[in-house]
Amino acid sequence: MKIVGITCDTDHKRNYLNRDYIKKVVNMGFMPLIITPDMLIFRDWIVKNISALIISGGGDIDPQFYKEKNTACKNIVAPERVKAEMELLQSLLPTKKPILGICYGMQLMNIFLGGSLIQDIKSYLNHREGNHEIEILVDFPLKRGKFIVNSAHHQAIKKLGNELEIFCKAEDGIVEGFYLKEHPFFVGVQWHPERDMGELSLYLWQIFSKSIQ
Repeated sequence: MKIVGITCDTDHKRNYLNRDYIKKVVNMGFMPLIITPDMLIFRDWIVKNISALIISGGGDIDPQFYKEKNTACKNIVAPERVKAEMELLQSLLPTKKPILGICYGMQLMNIFLGGSLIQDIKSYLNHREGNHEIEILVDFPLKRGKFIVNSAHHQAIKKLGNELEIFCKAEDGIVEGFYLKEHPFFVGVQWHPERDMGELSLYLWQIFSKSIQ
């Protein structure tokens, strides 16, 4: 049984993870392992035994992690979560195991590779809720075309991280997906495919599943 790690949100008393992530991993035929910041003392075991990693959604990353002052962040993610996921990425990246970042997870991956964020999107599109259209610009990792996805964020990619390539955008130019060059599957998406039954999200889970060795 292959294990897929899923990071979760945390505060001083509880850990949080939407059940949709767990259901999606189970439905793909894998065993989910929920990874909390406290579990990073077992980082070597985790890196060795998981076959893939999902960095789940969350709130705002403190701008100090990309060397900016906070001008618009309110729902700040616990620093221990951010640091734990950074450490996990540092150890997991050389293994070439699949890594999928979702919403906050995509933003964290961007910061990890030296990028930064728009702290509050100003756009004619409503990125905070509902659905909108995105366009896949290249054939990797998904097929070209225009698709409707859900949206639940007010921050987005500003400076793109090192060696990352954009593969899709919203019509207002907001980055909706990227991948890491020279890596089999290091993909970040701004929407929430775990709770979306659209064509694009289903295809994303298919290629993620196929990438797991």
